[in-house]
Amino acid sequence: MFDSLKALGNLGPMMAKAREMQAKIAEVQARLPTLQATGTAGGGMVTATASGNLELIKLDIAKEALAGDPEFLADLTRAAVNQALKNVQELVRQEMQQAAGGMDLGAFKGMLGA
Repeated sequence: MFDSLKALGNLGPMMAKAREMQAKIAEVQARLPTLQATGTAGGGMVTATASGNLELIKLDIAKEALAGDPEFLADLTRAAVNQALKNVQELVRQEMQQAAGGMDLGAFKGMLGA
């Protein structure tokens, strides 16, 4: 019975820690538009940059790629964009995990865009 009461004594610090973690996660969420990651394809012929909001914000295509096969260019573009999105998802995951004090956020994977 007394062990249960001892556990209740820890509730206050646990709640304070939870509020602190929530505030840090909210800070990361507010910074999502500023987080960026890139992906490349075709040896740098196509470079895509995505934001932490999982939006494509920049796409660079080398002139040589424009002169080639349109299907090949589409494949390169798709690969670069997908790599940029994958890279920014990983960056957001790392930022969120750091904000959560290293706690595994696997249960919240859907919220992180993964």
